[in-house]
Amino acid sequence: MLVVDNSDFSDGNPLEQQETLLETVFNRIPLPTFVLDNNHTIIFWNKALEQLTNKKRSEMIGTQNQWIAFYATERPTLADLIIEGGKDEAVSQLYENKYKTSALIEDAYEAEDFFPDIGEKGEWLSFTAASITDAQGKVIGAIETLTNISKEKHSQIALQESEERYKQLSITDTLTGLYNRRHFTEKMIAELERTKRYNQYFALCIIDLDNFKLMNDAYGHLFGDQILQKFGSMIKNNIRKIDTAYRYGGEEFAIIFPGTSLEGAVQVANRIRVELSVFAFANENSEKRIRATASFGISTSSAADSQIEEVIKRADKALYKAKKTGKNKIEILRDTAFMSILNG
Repeated sequence: MLVVDNSDFSDGNPLEQQETLLETVFNRIPLPTFVLDNNHTIIFWNKALEQLTNKKRSEMIGTQNQWIAFYATERPTLADLIIEGGKDEAVSQLYENKYKTSALIEDAYEAEDFFPDIGEKGEWLSFTAASITDAQGKVIGAIETLTNISKEKHSQIALQESEERYKQLSITDTLTGLYNRRHFTEKMIAELERTKRYNQYFALCIIDLDNFKLMNDAYGHLFGDQILQKFGSMIKNNIRKIDTAYRYGGEEFAIIFPGTSLEGAVQVANRIRVELSVFAFANENSEKRIRATASFGISTSSAADSQIEEVIKRADKALYKAKKTGKNKIEILRDTAFMSILNG
């Protein structure tokens, strides 16, 4: 606790003694702190800030170079913005989504950001800037205090990454790397809602590997897994970023094409169909290379659809017809009319 006695100012220059006292006070503050006058000139730069930024008081006080302690190029600090009026537009421009008004101090701002130029690997800092006013309420400077929150932030980021990894694992099929049936249902519900809200339709393609059980029985489950993995890769490599692919069931797959017509979905499906049909799989139990094919059923959402099962049922019907009429082909169901697009 700092105790000040009036006798401390009985000798010498009272103004100089007050400045010395203020400097002592600021250096006793454990939080990195600096003070600017209304000309943006640094008048205090405490020891805690020296340690944080590696910028000495002797080189900072009396200058307007506060930015060099935090940034690679010249830009205003939060304290500078307070002196300039502390307008939300100006603060938002530099600290978008990273700041808020202080609940404790009127006309003050709180923010946090990553500063890559502080320390060896950069530091996360939380900082608050407030105005300093005279007896008449005129702004005569600003004070900014900072807190190193790197440990907390890294822990928070690690937790978020862990949660994201867990989420991805929970919605991903481990064998193929595609999304699983659970996520398929969630995505279908979301896409159907988009159809109703924005009148933006989507195409659904359901795929079944032909004669997969026979190949599995003849060449072994490891070979079956090899086919599933390779086919999953073929699907991922042929769809757009906004499309999503799923392992729908054992040897069944699905692709959701947002905002895509039947014709657009057919083009992608045919590329996948052809790539699979010409690929030769090696198998240790057979001297010859083995080829696989798949059948495709495609439909689109409709304004009349109230449940995702209605869209799935149409695509399933198209797939069933493709399987029954030759396999290695694509069938589409446009409303109630079937249309055979391609034969193998």
